[in-house]
Amino acid sequence: MDLTEIFTPGMVLTLKAKSEDAVADFETELFEIVGDCLLCEPILHEGKAVNFRAAGVKTELNVIDRNSGKLYSWRELDIKLGYYRKKKLCQLIYVKCEPKEINRRNNYRQYLGIPGKVTPKRGTPMDIVIRDASNNGIGFITEKKQDTFNPGKMIKINFSDEDGKYKFDLNCKIVREREMENGMHEYGCMVESPPYSLGQYVAHKQIEERKRVLGHL
Repeated sequence: MDLTEIFTPGMVLTLKAKSEDAVADFETELFEIVGDCLLCEPILHEGKAVNFRAAGVKTELNVIDRNSGKLYSWRELDIKLGYYRKKKLCQLIYVKCEPKEINRRNNYRQYLGIPGKVTPKRGTPMDIVIRDASNNGIGFITEKKQDTFNPGKMIKINFSDEDGKYKFDLNCKIVREREMENGMHEYGCMVESPPYSLGQYVAHKQIEERKRVLGHL
């Protein structure tokens, strides 16, 4: 696969690193593609470079193709620090293997009904209701139709759970829009480089919902 078909300079990528007892997400910005290597901003923690080559650490990169809407996952990565043109420190992410296509339709979608904010590209934030969420998708509702939210548009969605444990700042692409029976408008989005914490949150809400339902049986 030609990486330039999916990746473009300026994209924010989220790397997922897993060990036996921990999972963490790390964000970096892509600035150039050279062959099978993604040249990104260095990933640091407390001023030190993160060692993704440590024993027992597995990495994963999930990206949504803006053109087809397909979700691809790379799970065999070689990540190390290097220098771009012998001057700029950068994170080198080698993706030599073919990606695995993830079936997004099988993802569980959890109803939320909580407040959030959406910001269109080159626009101002506005209040919305987060209708539901999945591992890589968000549905939200506005009182009126918004011309800046047409399918294909890029937006940023911010929301947090009721306890403040989970907070999200997500780059999303609108994929559908419909008018509801009450006159409000619902939008469906794909989350670009979805963070692992989004899946954790959806699973947490699913468990809460099951407990609530079982408690009334």
